[in-house]
Amino acid sequence: MKKLIALCAMMAMLLGLSTKATAQDFDPKAMVQRQLDRYSTELKLTDDQVKKLEPIISARMQKMTEFRQAGMEREQMMAEMKKINDGQLESLKAIFSPEQLEKYITMQSQMRQGGPPRN
Repeated sequence: MKKLIALCAMMAMLLGLSTKATAQDFDPKAMVQRQLDRYSTELKLTDDQVKKLEPIISARMQKMTEFRQAGMEREQMMAEMKKINDGQLESLKAIFSPEQLEKYITMQSQMRQGGPPRN
């Protein structure tokens, strides 16, 4: 019984350490690249479209990083990100074809509703 309790305590400690490490390992550049890769694949973007999309996603990620570093409350951060996302959508209209834009909007909607897992 003591071994079982000790094992459970060790598992809880390791789980706590891995969660802490994950929160500290927030890598905006890697997140931008994952988003670019995902959009490129799922929306079948051209190289030119990817080049135009990268600064838009990078700017969005920079803002998110600033909000996190400022210690912004989750609800306030979500409201600010909604404004940024709405502005980003306007920029994407000039880059994506109508079909790509429709699929992008569907993808975003699914993600907000807990849809398909991210890569």
